[in-house]
Amino acid sequence: MLMILSRVTLNHLALPCFLFLPWRLQAAEPLREIVFGSCLDKTEHPMLDRTLTLPMDLFLFLGDNIYADTTDIAVMRRKYDALKTSRFLVGLRAKAPFLATWDDHDFGANDAGASYAMRRESQQEFFNWLDEPADSARRKQEGVYDSRLFGPENRRVQVILLDTRYFRSALARGNHGAVPSGGPYVPNPDPQATMLGEAQWQWLASELRKPAKLRLIVSSIQFVAEFGGSESWANLPLEKRRFLDLIAATRAGGILFVSGDRHWCELSRMDGPLGYPLYDLTASAMTQLHLRGTPTPNRFRFLPKTFHKANVGRLSIDWELTDPRLTLQILDADGEVQIEHALALSELQP
Repeated sequence: MLMILSRVTLNHLALPCFLFLPWRLQAAEPLREIVFGSCLDKTEHPMLDRTLTLPMDLFLFLGDNIYADTTDIAVMRRKYDALKTSRFLVGLRAKAPFLATWDDHDFGANDAGASYAMRRESQQEFFNWLDEPADSARRKQEGVYDSRLFGPENRRVQVILLDTRYFRSALARGNHGAVPSGGPYVPNPDPQATMLGEAQWQWLASELRKPAKLRLIVSSIQFVAEFGGSESWANLPLEKRRFLDLIAATRAGGILFVSGDRHWCELSRMDGPLGYPLYDLTASAMTQLHLRGTPTPNRFRFLPKTFHKANVGRLSIDWELTDPRLTLQILDADGEVQIEHALALSELQP
């Protein structure tokens, strides 16, 4: 136990300071309850109150954690400060550690990528919100990607947080014919176009080679789902193919995606390159009602139901079973389960 704790601590000296509270000493214990959500345009909402009542060992912000939409860093800072001092975040910090990546609105502009002029300044405001130490290695890198390991070797969960904004190339626009439309974008076949940037790709390859039983990959935009017009990995099909090829090359088992961005929830599934399925649970939005219909052309939608009201995602892991059981859920503000799927951990192995 002490050896594992030491390894986790030494590997993550750049942890935000709030993670060094007493319950951080439980990092050597397996994660059993992980809660996650995206798209917070309010700091007071019944869904936020409900989230604080849920059992959790870890919370994950999937992006759009604020709606800055500005090149005025003072405006962005005020919005982060409002979230940081909100009843929700104060309560969350008292309850469990949290990790975060960003999406377009907290990055700085709707659908923005590498051309956003204030991306370096925005990154520092993001780290300030997280209380990232001034001398941390993460502050010195370009992009906010990160990875953590939790739990002993036989129950280890790896959490990989991707940055799908800082390096992302311009998206292609065109007539995709999807009704209802999710947006103006079409797949970009340019082999030079990137989602993650070369440094992040190399980092991801090294992370996928680390031993873990379950790998929770946080992508602010949907990885598995394919539908017309909106932002997703499908808009850069060669980059999506590169990710699948990387999974094959590293023989990485236990991969499970969670995503946000879309302002509705769905569970998608596709065949993976190692013979096991890749699931992507989209949990969005925590404080918003989605009034548009769900774009229909997602051939990978695994369950027929989608959900459009305020929600949060939940992953429960039962390690006590011989074959650990994973239960994926979408919960509404009343705590009712709106989407649910359970599977054995062995189903996510090569």
